[in-house]
Amino acid sequence: MGVANMYKHFLTYCQAEIRQAMMIFTNPENYPVHIHCTQGKDRTGIVCALLLSMAGAPRDVIIRDYAKTQAGLAPIRDGMLKELHEAGLSDDFADAPAQNMISMLEYIDQEYGSVSQYLTGIGFNEEDQQRVRDIIGA
Repeated sequence: MGVANMYKHFLTYCQAEIRQAMMIFTNPENYPVHIHCTQGKDRTGIVCALLLSMAGAPRDVIIRDYAKTQAGLAPIRDGMLKELHEAGLSDDFADAPAQNMISMLEYIDQEYGSVSQYLTGIGFNEEDQQRVRDIIGA
């Protein structure tokens, strides 16, 4: 399947969960928000990319931010590889190359038109998006 395709599946089949995660950011009482998942690159990377895009960050900044994850994973890479191999997955699933994020953002554009339209389509409407922008000062 590959990581880039997995991200497409997340965007398609985990829309309720993505919306639920995004809704956390609409309430100022939830701040500061700590975003994490098992490895901090897949689900976290998707949510962070959506937030950064919604806040108006340029694509190259979003992509570079995601790719920085690779260095952060270095200390746990051996353990990750062991778990991935036990699950029958390739080494690619332990990495965070920029191309994963490029592919995901291109997929959103092709299938939904924009990140904003994707979010609206999953029930995170423009009012919700503006509320987050107002809270974070974007």
